[in-house]
Amino acid sequence: MSDTSTRTLINLRQLEVLRAVMRYRTTIGAAEELGMSQPAVSNAIKLAEAKIGVALFDRINSRLVPTEDARILVADAEPLFRVHEAIQRKAWDLRTGRAGVLRIASTAELSQFLVPPVLSQFIREHAEVRIALETLRMDELLECVESGSADVGLAMRPPARPSMIRDVLSEAEIVCICPSGDALADRPVITPFDLAGRVVIGPAPGSPLGASIDAAFERGGSQYNPDIEVRFSNVAAPLVDQGLGLGLVDELTARFRPESRFTTHRFSPRVPVKICGLVMRGKPVPRLVQAFLENARAYLQSGLDSREELRASEVED
Repeated sequence: MSDTSTRTLINLRQLEVLRAVMRYRTTIGAAEELGMSQPAVSNAIKLAEAKIGVALFDRINSRLVPTEDARILVADAEPLFRVHEAIQRKAWDLRTGRAGVLRIASTAELSQFLVPPVLSQFIREHAEVRIALETLRMDELLECVESGSADVGLAMRPPARPSMIRDVLSEAEIVCICPSGDALADRPVITPFDLAGRVVIGPAPGSPLGASIDAAFERGGSQYNPDIEVRFSNVAAPLVDQGLGLGLVDELTARFRPESRFTTHRFSPRVPVKICGLVMRGKPVPRLVQAFLENARAYLQSGLDSREELRASEVED
């Protein structure tokens, strides 16, 4: 048997050094971040390169440029860093006696339009609890919940994972937002046919939400091909405010963006958007997480009630 099965080629500290040097491109910057001396950082890199047998950096004009091998190592180590950070946070909580900590991971739209009002109510009921909020991309959010770095995740249309429970808090939908004074601004419902020849702002067709919008366009006899692609709806809204086009965004973004200058319209065919709380399967859901999710559910349901009342008045008119 080869001794490589028992020999450590690179340890966590060396990976931390590698990641820091990649970030700063100098051993001095990495040393300051890690609280090490500059020679210690240089030695850690040299030792790792010697043990692994590959170059991790190219030395170009006094800068350290990571090689492809270094990028692969750090990319594969990211889940390990997340677990380590989660353990460090837990150890700090134990040291400081903070048993009441709620760590939330959320996508950008929900961090902006859902989390603040829900936390406002939650903190009134749990004044002693410390909150940690991370705003992440979907893939990072899922890793954060799976690794234990977050107690709960909030996302729209999250992909299914065997290790995770998706608690559907509410079902919203995609709406169309128009610049103030646009020719379509007086229409209660906008269809793909109405958007033909217009500049459309929305998620990329290959994204999960974009694929659903694309399917709706196909049902309407058209093709979804946004002129301006955005990852997050809360980025699309200010673009529409500037008159750059018509946006296809989630309902929360349209309804709760303050001081908007756009008009909001139902989109047909309907594109449902499930807003979910994410927790790990097979583990007890902490009391604080349960309370937070119930507050989020109540807030979203009250919003849905007002939306249905508005639709009823539209029909009566």
